[in-house]
Order: sequence, then C-alpha cells, then structure tokens
Amino acid sequence: MTAKFWELTGHKLSPRQFSQDLADMREGGSTGYNAPIAHTRDRGYHYTDDNFRLHNSPLETGDAAVLRQALAALRQFQGLGLSDELGDVVQRVEAHLQAQPADDAAGQSVIWFEQVPDYAGTPFLGPLYQAIRARQVLLLRYRAFGAAEAWEETVQPYLLKQYNHRWFLVGQGSGRSGISNYALDRIEGVAADETISYQPPRADLAARFADVVGVSVPEGGVLETVRLRFRAGRGQYVLTKPLHPSQQTDTITGDVVEISLQLVLNPELQTLLLSFGDDIEVLAPLSLRTRISERLKAATGLYRQ
Repeated sequence: MTAKFWELTGHKLSPRQFSQDLADMREGGSTGYNAPIAHTRDRGYHYTDDNFRLHNSPLETGDAAVLRQALAALRQFQGLGLSDELGDVVQRVEAHLQAQPADDAAGQSVIWFEQVPDYAGTPFLGPLYQAIRARQVLLLRYRAFGAAEAWEETVQPYLLKQYNHRWFLVGQGSGRSGISNYALDRIEGVAADETISYQPPRADLAARFADVVGVSVPEGGVLETVRLRFRAGRGQYVLTKPLHPSQQTDTITGDVVEISLQLVLNPELQTLLLSFGDDIEVLAPLSLRTRISERLKAATGLYRQ
C-alpha cells in the first residue's frame, strides 16, 4: 500500500529512506512524534493505537525548555499575569511530553532584566492589560504630580507602553481632544465603565510614537533635524546603541562622532541628551541647543552656592 501511494503521488522513495523515516517517527526518533508504528502481514505498517494522530503531538521534548526560557523572560513584566498563564502551559507541555521540569540549580536565570523594585504602578498592569484586550472602557482615578486632589476620568484604553522603567497607559480620555498618556504610578483606582461603548483609536499608535523619544507627543509638534556631536569615546557607544531608529552617522574622526536624527522635540529628548553630560554638544536645531545650554547653566549654578 505504501509503494502504491508513492507511485500514485508521483514520488519516488527508496527503501532506505522509507526505513529511516519510520525510525524518525517512532519512539525516540528525531521528529519527537513517538508514533506507535508496527508491521504485520495482514495490516502492513499501522499504528498500534488506533486513536494516535501525528497532530496530537506537535511539540518535541526540547520545546519545553524553550518555553521555560520564554517564561523567564516574561517574568520581568510583573503584574501582567502572563508569566502565570505561561507557567501553566509549560507544566502541561512537560506532562504531555513526559519532559523533566528544570532543576532549580541547573535552570537558574542566565539573563537578568533591569527592574525597578516596588514600582507603584505594578498592581494596575494586569487589570489594564486585560481591559485593553477586552476592549473595555475604564474609569480611572488619577492624580498628576503636583495635583492637590485626584480626579476621575473615563478612558478608552489602547496601549501599555514602557519607557525609562515607568509604565504608561495610552488612551483617549473623556473631554480630551487627542490621545493622552497616564503614568501608572499616578493611578489610584481602576474600574470598568459599562455605560460607554468602546471606540477604537482614530490614529495609528505606531506612527504616533515613531518620531519621538519616550512617550510625550507635543500637540502641533513638527519633525526637525537634530544634529549632535559626541566625543569619540562616547560617540562609539551611540553608534552601537542608536538613540532613535532615524539616527544617521554624519562624521567620524579620531576626536568626534557627529550624528543626525529626525525627531519631534519633547522633554524626554532633553533628558536623554543631558544624561551624556559634557560628552555631547547639540549643534541643531538652535531652539534645542539653547534649551540644553540654559539647563546646563542652571545645573552648574546649583554647585556655585
């Protein structure tokens, strides 16, 4: 029957290849199918378990190890609940494949992610993530920095975005003309608002953040060419770790590295540039150069008192 099948389908299969394929499919074979294949004169090659199907075992033993690695990576997003869900999946896969769970000593983490301990917004990550997935309108209790009291605001939740170790909810607030960012560490309460229908974002969120550093998108902001000069040592760092996807290298000498970026200016960009201290000089635009100069002079003044 097997030879007839290959004849009808136009394929040619050598006996040696056929035997190797069977060996790969059987228990211990390279495919991981562990198929219960037997051969008898009356039935030819067949499964001893009539309920067995190849698609019932789509995973191999090594897949459990890969999932464990993914689980370790997801644990960095504390509060989302994803690591708990994947942990259950890993256990089911290991049981299905009869794989051995990772030993605590042998399976210790070899990749460490930078975390902010006791981040105030962590408890809201899970509820906000679930609300976005469920397209659920929310009633937020929010208190901005410096505000005397918190206020309640209805928000259409669209995206959770992380920047500089802080999480932000990106959404459309009631009474606001455009998209807003809500820092999770400023949220004091979250509840579902069943009285308002969900409205999807009117703009492409990926495009919204494409031209900025961080999360702030100034209303009416325009794209500008930002030119920066770095001391050579620090410049090599920037070449290997670009400040933004638009980064282009203009000049490289033994003393300096000059780059240009296409960006909408925002506070996060200023903070990023100031973090380089005296290793950087802003060449353009003039408005940004002036602002950085003013902030550096103000900072220097604190040490002259």
